[in-house]
Amino acid sequence: MTQAIGFKKAISACAFCVATLNASSCLASDSFTSEFSHLASGAAMAGYITHIYAESDHRAWIGFGISTAFIVAEQNYEIRKNGRRSSQQLDMVAHALGSALGAWYADKYLILPNVTQHAIGFTLYIPIK
Repeated sequence: MTQAIGFKKAISACAFCVATLNASSCLASDSFTSEFSHLASGAAMAGYITHIYAESDHRAWIGFGISTAFIVAEQNYEIRKNGRRSSQQLDMVAHALGSALGAWYADKYLILPNVTQHAIGFTLYIPIK
């Protein structure tokens, strides 16, 4: 079982490296490679934040929320600075999609599940004499 988990992590690391290397050669435009870089950075950022909050029950939502809030604030600054609203909104959407993907993947496959004790129901005790 541990070999399968190690293999999944190795494949995940390779896929992340390939995505990062492809994203690093992107230019600032509205092309596929530019938006892919936002998607990859959103996935990496949300995955890392999800990992930081690994003890929380809502770690994926926290990773997605913080990553998305950061990019919305940054892109709103860019809109105010140079006024290219449609381009910046496209960057926000690509980053948010990447954040959702990265937080979900980190929560589902890279971090061990949280085991909590929840009891629902009742116990009926009938003494037998």
